[in-house]
Amino acid sequence: MSEVKIFTDSTADLPLSYRQEWGIGVVPLKVHIDGESYLDGVTLQAEKFYKMLPQASQLPTTSQPSPHEFCEAYREAAENGAKQILSIHISSRMSGTLQSARLAKEMVAEEGIEVTVFDSKTVSLPLGMIVLAAARAAKQGKSLEQCVALVEKYRQHQNLFFLVDTLEYLHKGGRIGKASALVGSLLNIKPVMSINSEGEVFAVEKVRGKKKAFRRIVDLMSQAVKPGSAVRIGLLHADNLEELEKNAKQLIEMYDVKEKILTTVGPVVGTHAGPKVTAYFVFPVLEEEEL
Repeated sequence: MSEVKIFTDSTADLPLSYRQEWGIGVVPLKVHIDGESYLDGVTLQAEKFYKMLPQASQLPTTSQPSPHEFCEAYREAAENGAKQILSIHISSRMSGTLQSARLAKEMVAEEGIEVTVFDSKTVSLPLGMIVLAAARAAKQGKSLEQCVALVEKYRQHQNLFFLVDTLEYLHKGGRIGKASALVGSLLNIKPVMSINSEGEVFAVEKVRGKKKAFRRIVDLMSQAVKPGSAVRIGLLHADNLEELEKNAKQLIEMYDVKEKILTTVGPVVGTHAGPKVTAYFVFPVLEEEEL
């Protein structure tokens, strides 16, 4: 195995095939629904979650992994030959997961296990693609410092926009007030959402109707990344594949697409965003990458 082992958490929503191919370790968060607890992506998959969600008596809740769970993962990697560990996680503004990883880092340091913890300042597949870039670099023999430099550059190129189908879950999760959710729903308002440089979700614009909202995403993306550029494209949906694929064609035609990853929003992220979300993001291919 590579001397640098890459870890992330389950909110990265990275497909299993990529995790297996590139040796990426994943520590799962938990989802709590109607008195039952599940491991995100382990004992509860997205398909089942979106069937359970409408039937839940109240909004599910989520919780971060414990420092002990991170310690176990780091120790196993060290036993299997990892010399250094790079642990890349969901934005610290969204979850306490990063803090658990940092506590675990201090605990295993006493055992001679070297861990670097990195705040991606994002979530879901944008996080997953940063992790994937690091894992590829590690497998190519890049040093820990080179892997960190690469993910720092990717963190500065987060061109992510997403649409929520309903404002209900943003309201239930405390993101917007009840009045705003009610008025927004009545007026068919579809906020174009993104994540800022501090790692917080925010509304870029409020647009009436899905078609207009997606056209605005195309405009915003073309301003952020020059059409024709070499890019990696990430596409995400929460039980809404048909709409995602229909919309994505326009984005794909805009760029020289070197890689496209399409996947489903996992249970933890889906708890806070709700069903029927579609998300689109573009990472410019960096010069130092080996394609």
